[in-house]
Amino acid sequence: MSTVDKMLIKGIRSFDPENKHVITFFKPLTLIVGPNGAGKTTIIECLKLSCTGELPPNARSGHSFIHDPKVAGETETKGQIKLRFKTAAGKDVVCIRSFQLTQKASKMEYKAIESVLQTINPHSGEVAFPATKLLPKPRRKHQSEDPLIA
Repeated sequence: MSTVDKMLIKGIRSFDPENKHVITFFKPLTLIVGPNGAGKTTIIECLKLSCTGELPPNARSGHSFIHDPKVAGETETKGQIKLRFKTAAGKDVVCIRSFQLTQKASKMEYKAIESVLQTINPHSGEVAFPATKLLPKPRRKHQSEDPLIA
């Protein structure tokens, strides 16, 4: 069985782009609790984005998912999600997804700048193999919701 070990969030929604926030997941269960606005939903959405590459609903093509650069008094904000998990075969893998939100003259520009998988050497903790780039899912115009028809 695959298990999620840790997740790093930086620059996503209310998570500060300057500081790394690390969540450690415990086995067999991790509860995510906190007051309104604490980031519980953001944590779940980061898990989903790491695993599937899909932005959350109503994220306005990424514009409302990355920390707003205007709030930080900057013209550009970078966000990153790192998810460390163990495969069913027991290998440690890290999925890294990095994003950028730039304030242009009259609009915001969202860009996914990195999506990779890295295998970790269990003895040294270093990257064991070159990173594997994750490609975006190809979308067909009228793609069926039924996975058997896709």
